[in-house]
Amino acid sequence: MRTTLFLKGCPLRCQWCANPESHLAKIQVLYHQEDCLHCLNCVHLYPTHALTHQDQCIHVDFNKCIGCLECVKNCPGHALSNEGEYKSVEEVVAICLQDLPFHEESGGGITISGGEGMSQPDFLRELLSALKKHNLHLAIETIGYVPEDVFQELAPMFDLLLFDIKHADSEKTSSRNKGW
Repeated sequence: MRTTLFLKGCPLRCQWCANPESHLAKIQVLYHQEDCLHCLNCVHLYPTHALTHQDQCIHVDFNKCIGCLECVKNCPGHALSNEGEYKSVEEVVAICLQDLPFHEESGGGITISGGEGMSQPDFLRELLSALKKHNLHLAIETIGYVPEDVFQELAPMFDLLLFDIKHADSEKTSSRNKGW
């Protein structure tokens, strides 16, 4: 059994992405039209005017959103929710340690997923160091699309690398596979 930590932030925008809410590294406000009461509390409360009301829908300007979540907290119809939250390394480790008995029994561990976990190298480096102190097996699902120096530093900190190959150049692939 494994605990999967989803980190937000990915440099790619694959059409078939299973986690498009993880593209942006910051908190995102999500709108559920079917729950909206059209009270416009969110539009009036939001300090940066990131929310607007057009065509009976609330629109979120992610460039203006600062992730304060005042709109989510004050939505009486619960039509707004958030994807992502800020956590310290200590908070994440505490959550992971709740599953320690399962990991010990099953031989499992922690898997970093996302987004692209390596796109947050400072946080990831600190998190991995803290988790290693508890002798946890660490894996990452990665696309490897990060600066080479970041990859070279972080990859050896994992016990297992799971690569998600997003695209293969057909010319290079076919020339390598001749004779197979």
